[in-house]
Order: sequence, then structure tokens, then C-alpha cells
Amino acid sequence: MLATLAFTSASVLKAPLALRGGMTIAGVEPEQVATGLNALLAVQGLMMTQNQGKIHEVYGVKPTPITELFTENGGGILVGFAIAATLVLGGTDAAEAVGYGNIPNLLQNIKDFVGGTADKNGWGAPAKFVPLVVNAAFCAALLGKVDAVSTADALKAFAIWNLANAVGLYALPDKAMEGWGISNMAPIDVSFTKLFGTLLGTMGAFAYQLSDGKSAVEAIGAAWAVNTAMSGASRYITKDAPGDEDKGRFWLAVGAVGSAAMLL
Repeated sequence: MLATLAFTSASVLKAPLALRGGMTIAGVEPEQVATGLNALLAVQGLMMTQNQGKIHEVYGVKPTPITELFTENGGGILVGFAIAATLVLGGTDAAEAVGYGNIPNLLQNIKDFVGGTADKNGWGAPAKFVPLVVNAAFCAALLGKVDAVSTADALKAFAIWNLANAVGLYALPDKAMEGWGISNMAPIDVSFTKLFGTLLGTMGAFAYQLSDGKSAVEAIGAAWAVNTAMSGASRYITKDAPGDEDKGRFWLAVGAVGSAAMLL
């Protein structure tokens, strides 16, 4: 009887744990880890959008049009990720959460368009129009405002779009940027282009996992795992990651421990 009770209890506990994902570390539950990391990303993202000078100072680089663009827009992605992740942890529909999470990025696109960022820097029409049009369409579709596209299909398409752009910007930064009408990038521009690709990959991995039916914690964990892997490769393999190595190690440690807590 005791054996039967033990087996039944284990089975009952196993189901929600499988749905939740992750493991407890030092008494901290995976959901708490995810919530803490979301807050950390929100702060980092706000700094990147509101205080670019400080971010460049931290990275120890002189600002260029490319580094400024990707710092501010990258901050929008981080804030959006934190919003979307917090919403899905609270039970919001995945597509709706990602739709709301993409609004900060869309607002950055609107700001760049109105401010004439592409024109001022002599960049091509793709850099001026494509991010604005694509993100506006994704926000509308993810929030159920486009009857011809289901929110589930929109979520999958959003994930694939972000992941495809992440691969291009990370693996072939010069070629990818030429497609946007931007050429002759300095080494620091290439580094920030790859950094932006990493952030797109983070959001793309998160959205893809959600579109595949994974739990909020598993999706957040996968996003951090992708971010950590791409950042680590830039830091130690290609050796072109911007910023101080000690600060880079901090983020890699946070990502490794955090993703392990949410995925294992």
C-alpha cells in the first residue's frame, strides 16, 4: 500500500514538473529564476534605450551610427523580451504576450523612421522601411488584428523571422548589412551587429519554443541558452565580442546557471 501511494504521489508530482520545466537550485524555484532574470533584462534594456552613452562607456567603445542603432534597438528587444516572458509566466496567451513584447521594438522603429536615422547615415531603403513594416505587421498579427493569419501562425513566423535574421547578422554580418544598404563597417560595428543578432536569436528562440508548445519556463530557459552560447562563441571563439572580458564572464555565468535551472 505504501509503495502504491509513493508511486502514485510521484506520478502526480511528475506531471506538473514536466509542464513547468527546470529544477530547484538552493531552494530557488525555476519560476523565481525566470522572474529574476526578466527583471535583470528589463533594467539592462532600459539602460540601452535611455542611456546609450553609459552603455558605450561600459563597453569601452567610441559611438558610431551602427553601435548607437543596435544599442538602442537591442535595448528595445530586451525590454520586449522581459515583458513577453513576464506575461507568459502569468498565464497570458503566448502569441498575445509576444505581440505586446514586440511593441517596444516597434516603437524604436517608429522613432528611427520619424527621426530619419537611415537617411542621415546614408543607408538604403531597406534599413528605413523594412523593420517598421515587418514589426508593425507582426504586432498586428500576433495580437489577433489580422483575420487572414492565425495568431499561432504569426507566432511561428515571428520566431522564424527573428532566428533567420539572427543567423545572418551573426554569421555573415558584413553581407547581411549590405542587404540593408549599409557597407564599410568598422570592426566595432561588426561586433555590435553580431550582438544585435544574438538578441534577435534570444527572442526568436523564446518565440519558437512557445510556438512549439513548451512551457513559459522552458521557453525562457531556451532563450537564455541560445544567448549564452552565441555570446560565449563571440567571446572565446571568434574573439570579437565588445566590452570588458570580466563583464562578459558575468553575463555568461548568469546565462549558464539560469538556463540550467530552467531547462534541467
